[in-house]
Amino acid sequence: MAGPSDTVALIADVPFFGGLTEKTRKAVVSEGKEIAFKAGDMAVGESGTGVGFYLVLDGKVEVRKGAKVLATLEKGQFFGEMSVIDGQPRSADVVAVAPTRCWVLPSWSFAGLVQAHPEVALPMLKELVKRLRAAQSSPTS
Repeated sequence: MAGPSDTVALIADVPFFGGLTEKTRKAVVSEGKEIAFKAGDMAVGESGTGVGFYLVLDGKVEVRKGAKVLATLEKGQFFGEMSVIDGQPRSADVVAVAPTRCWVLPSWSFAGLVQAHPEVALPMLKELVKRLRAAQSSPTS
């Protein structure tokens, strides 16, 4: 089982947190908590209220829109990045397809974290803009 120091190291590879100092990453990790899911558990449901950012510590989840699998996420990958900022409903279901542990940063903790450590916001904004640009340049299906 991974401890807080492993999570601090793992979030260094997440685009939202990678440019932060180790001290700031430790502050980020201290605001979250670990949650475990059994295979078949729904981590988040489409249209449900978005309450946090999830980082997969181990295991595997699928992002699903109806019966269609949009993505499979494993260790070091994440979801909920938009909802941690705006608290809007989820755009897809995320279901554990194997026993999975996630580190979760609730949106209310994120808001306080940004106020205490404003440097957290810039890498996140850059990544969101990058994703928005990529989405705008992709052909729609």
